[in-house]
Amino acid sequence: MTKKPAHTKGSESPAATGSEAVNAAKAVPGPGSALPASEKGSDAPSRSPGRAGAAVLAETPRPQPRILVVDDEPHVVQIFQDLLAQRGYEVSSSTNGDDAIVQVTKGSFDLVLTDINLPGVDGLEVVRAAKAADKDTCVILITGYASTTTAIDALRQGAYDYITKPFDLWETAKAIERGLESRFLVIENRRLVTSLGEANRELQQHEQILSRMVKEATQRITALYEAGKEISTSLSRQATLEVIVNQVAKLAGADASLVFLYDTEGGEYVAEAGFGIPIERLREYHFGNGIGLHGQAVRNASPVRCATVEETIGVEAFLSDLSVSSALVVPLLTNENVLGTITALRRTGRAFTPDDQELLTMFASQASIAVTNAILYERTKELDRMKSEFVAVVSHEVRTPLTSIKGSLELLGDERFHVLPPPQKELLSICQANTERLISLINDILDFSKLESSKLSLNLESVEVGRIVPEAVDHIKNLAGMKGIAIDIHMEGSAGVIEADPMRVAQVITNLLGNAIKFSPENGKIEVWARGSDEEVTVDIKDFGKGISQRDLSRLFQRFAQLDSSTTRKAGGTGLGLVISKGIVEQHGGRIWVESAMGTGSTFSFSLPRTRVPSASTDDGLEDVTTTA
Repeated sequence: MTKKPAHTKGSESPAATGSEAVNAAKAVPGPGSALPASEKGSDAPSRSPGRAGAAVLAETPRPQPRILVVDDEPHVVQIFQDLLAQRGYEVSSSTNGDDAIVQVTKGSFDLVLTDINLPGVDGLEVVRAAKAADKDTCVILITGYASTTTAIDALRQGAYDYITKPFDLWETAKAIERGLESRFLVIENRRLVTSLGEANRELQQHEQILSRMVKEATQRITALYEAGKEISTSLSRQATLEVIVNQVAKLAGADASLVFLYDTEGGEYVAEAGFGIPIERLREYHFGNGIGLHGQAVRNASPVRCATVEETIGVEAFLSDLSVSSALVVPLLTNENVLGTITALRRTGRAFTPDDQELLTMFASQASIAVTNAILYERTKELDRMKSEFVAVVSHEVRTPLTSIKGSLELLGDERFHVLPPPQKELLSICQANTERLISLINDILDFSKLESSKLSLNLESVEVGRIVPEAVDHIKNLAGMKGIAIDIHMEGSAGVIEADPMRVAQVITNLLGNAIKFSPENGKIEVWARGSDEEVTVDIKDFGKGISQRDLSRLFQRFAQLDSSTTRKAGGTGLGLVISKGIVEQHGGRIWVESAMGTGSTFSFSLPRTRVPSASTDDGLEDVTTTA
């Protein structure tokens, strides 16, 4: 703390005093007033940043700036008061450092304009006190040339600027404006930073909420996906319904759940599956269209949610029997009608929410498809069973009179009893050939029906491949001879013995040879190869016909498949021969395939294991297999 030297006062006379200073102050423009043309060019670059900041902050009204003027010369204080009052500032003054420190400590000032050399404490102490009271307070120092170094030290301690005596009021006014703008910019910047922080916190809260919503939605979608996989694992109607009620209870957090389906005979909806309820009473739970909560869901084809079942009038009796407190009923909708409902029940705890309803509504769309597919599958199986039974019955009934016709024709053709003239003998041969053809067609249909129901019988025994193949060739040689086709047999010594049904294996060879004869040119040839290894025996039947296109290869082993309608009309047949052959081979645990190229012919091959390996179709226990020693 230093006293101002007396000689300094004499050397620091102001640039204007008395009425001249007041007139100069009046000439200083206020905030927003235009500068003289001479000043605009020189000062515009230095003023533009502050003005731009002021323009930004103009949207928020500023409080009236409070300024403290500290100087021990009353006339200087008066000059500043007149200057600043004209500019709309609230001005306080002090003539010594101690009083100035008291004022900045107790009051709040936007700007402090202080002389460095003051009675008592000096201006540097005022700077420290003002900054301690409010770090954003703008402090401008008034100093003489002799104390410029001291002013620079004050700048290091937080002062904004300094002006030297003698000072120019115009420059002083601009310095004060800049200082105030700097303070307001700092305050506004801090306010904006605070607002930004609040906005960031709010954004984080929204982000947390959104993240939670995304997580919940992901969990719901995952749960629906897993539930969809579960109900798609089986086409059994009852198994599908059991999975649905379990998934309903899991998805909705329910104590019990039910699936109701429409009963066409009773004309109402009946419970078909349940979770968390007495299964023995399941069929007792039913409702009609429009009756109770379930009836409303069916009639309006929209979900029904009830939070207080015990207080609701007109609910179904079984809901009271089950002591239900809240219920959620969602209809199972199809394109045509309401298939039924899925019902979630809670006996205690909170009621079902709209989120539960939305989740079960989405699940209901999956469940409707699964239930519809299961019902259609059961109906298809039933129709298929009825078709197989019909085919078996009709085939049996047709084969009985054909057997009588065949026997009668054989008696007529026996020359021991009847000697027929050539024309009649030729007609009799035609009748016998077509009778054999009809019997063969009926046998194919019966075998195919048995294959479909896995009831084709096999009588297994150890048999020489070298005996089966020639016998099958001899059986069909007459048909080949009608087209002048030669059949060459190539038996390798490795063919050996297999465990198989010789009649069925011969049937496969006959079918493949018949197919080769149909599509071989007249006077051609067919080659039959038989070879073996330690594990299996392979038979190849090669023709030299026109071959099969790659597009048609995939259709060869389909039921009733004929590759060309014109060929079908020419060659005839049911289109079941290859299908039956495939079924017989697979029931023996073997495999069948074909290789063909257009213009070079086709080779049908099948392999059978030395010892029969049960195929997938035999695992059901439906196949009739007899083993002969």
